[in-house]
Amino acid sequence: MMLSRSTAKAAIGHGGGKSRLIPATSTIHRLKSSGCPVTGPILKKVPTLPFVGSMIPQHSGVPVFTRQRQYKFNSEMRQKFGEFIHFGIPGFGVGLYGHMYTIFDPNEMAKVVRSEGAYPSGVVEKLWQWRRAMLESGSVLVSKKDSSSSDGGSHDYGLFDKGEGWKRHRTFLQTGMLDPVAARGFLPGIVLAAESASSVAPLHSHNVNEYMNYTAFDMFCSFMFGKRLSLWSGYPLLPKMLVLSRQRG
Repeated sequence: MMLSRSTAKAAIGHGGGKSRLIPATSTIHRLKSSGCPVTGPILKKVPTLPFVGSMIPQHSGVPVFTRQRQYKFNSEMRQKFGEFIHFGIPGFGVGLYGHMYTIFDPNEMAKVVRSEGAYPSGVVEKLWQWRRAMLESGSVLVSKKDSSSSDGGSHDYGLFDKGEGWKRHRTFLQTGMLDPVAARGFLPGIVLAAESASSVAPLHSHNVNEYMNYTAFDMFCSFMFGKRLSLWSGYPLLPKMLVLSRQRG
């Protein structure tokens, strides 16, 4: 579970009222020295460099990151650095070092989500390629702001932004998704997509993560567009299906 710096402040800082989540490292040391019990994971800071963040394993000690082994990367990061990590990924993190936070404990993550407030911050705001494509294509999700925001942005990107515009789009979408009357219309398609994908699940035992991504996107398309793409039955499956058919023949 990855957090931007602004979101992670809810986990590190004290926030408003009496709610106090994961204390800063200095606070933890102070509590320990006073004999007070400390709960929650301790923040581990991974070395970072300007422009490249923590992506040079020889300097930071992080595992090698590639698209093909992104699931193993997160698992190895957790094993090496613990449950709560501060490191750098250029393009996703914040600032010159690409600073960001990763927390693996779902119970601690739930505390962060509950403390985000009405306008949470997330990694979707970093998808500048998508935002630029939306702007240049005249997407209806993009609107002109009355005044530039603190980061200099002159447009609101709806679901791909934060603030009031994001809240309005998210509320509209959530209402359409969770309303019982609307759900009766799209749930049968999702169930059928899941049932069809489940029938060939054993054939994808060699790459469960890829299969689950295809299946999840197929269920999403069934809900959003009313069409099943059956991606799980495409190229990744064909070689095994040919082998099975030859064996049975």
